[in-house]
Amino acid sequence: MPGAPRKSAVKVPVVESEVVADEVDDAFDLLSVLDTEDLPPVPIKIRGVKAEIRRSYSGEESVKFTEYLRKQQVDELLTLIAGDEGGPALSKALVAFNTEQGVKLFNWLAKTSTLTSGEAMALLPAYARGMDGAQPTQDVNGTTGEVSGKS
Repeated sequence: MPGAPRKSAVKVPVVESEVVADEVDDAFDLLSVLDTEDLPPVPIKIRGVKAEIRRSYSGEESVKFTEYLRKQQVDELLTLIAGDEGGPALSKALVAFNTEQGVKLFNWLAKTSTLTSGEAMALLPAYARGMDGAQPTQDVNGTTGEVSGKS
């Protein structure tokens, strides 16, 4: 019949334009650069508490460590490096020490984890901690932090 559409025996496949990213993902995971070397844990003890400090971390865990440190989430950080049982036990044990001792012990734990090579937590001046009854100098304006004209 003239003018009637032709029926074709060949069917054209329908190609979807969307590509699922999970199926074809050959992109380099940049966080893998932050993976640490695969090292065995270090067993430690402190005042009856025994734990193992991990020394192998994924890049994602390395970032979590930094986030916990920046937010001063010590309990979460210790759980990351010493596990669900060891972390809370270490946290409880470290509370018994004065600030200087606690920071020294914490820095050792952080270095041992291989997630930091320097001081993870610095000691603060006594007045910033509110310890020993020290007060900020009288020459500093408490509102703006500016030094007054007094000398």
